Amino acid sequence: MTWERARKPEQKAVRRDAILTAARELFSELDYEEISLNGIAREAGFSKPNVYRYFSTREEIFLVIFEEEQGKFVDALIARLNRIRAKDPANAIAKGWVEVALKHRVWLDLLPQLSTSLEKNSSVQQLVDFKKAGYERFAELIETLHRVCPTINQTAWGSVIQCGYALMAGLWSHANPGANVVEALQHPDVDRPLCDFAGTLQSGLSALIRGSEIQPHER
Repeated sequence: MTWERARKPEQKAVRRDAILTAARELFSELDYEEISLNGIAREAGFSKPNVYRYFSTREEIFLVIFEEEQGKFVDALIARLNRIRAKDPANAIAKGWVEVALKHRVWLDLLPQLSTSLEKNSSVQQLVDFKKAGYERFAELIETLHRVCPTINQTAWGSVIQCGYALMAGLWSHANPGANVVEALQHPDVDRPLCDFAGTLQSGLSALIRGSEIQPHER
């Protein structure tokens, strides 16, 4: 497909969406590191200079995709949390968090790239918009978590979320290594299983939550 130059706002929106769709298509087939701005342009039927009218880098494209996927994750997690009725909700929160995360694999695949690539190579203005929207969503998540488990104050819930994100990013990378790492783990001299993402994350989140609860002597 070839495109004529977009002049109207609605035409520009269509072109921008086409670039994002092309990036998503490539990401469903290739590792993040294998995708280039040239490849995205070819997939979308654009010339590279035309892509520059909308995005300056590959990372800016994937930061938009990350933000979209993160919004879906937060929406789904809030909906799941609102269904919790347990008197001791810590384990239910951790279990629900893991189950929701596993339904958002595109987001999980991009999460390890956030600080190492996406944010490093995006414009300041895009990062301002991304951070502003992200902190607004986190405020909603913190309020929901505090309502479900009020024995943890909102400041502490913010710390739990930050630590939870770090756990997810690290564990997801360990649970989904490259082919050479898989082969090395299977070598008789090593003979170790892959990281159990779901089980380890649930245990880690449960420990974070219980460690953040207000103790009777602190009330």
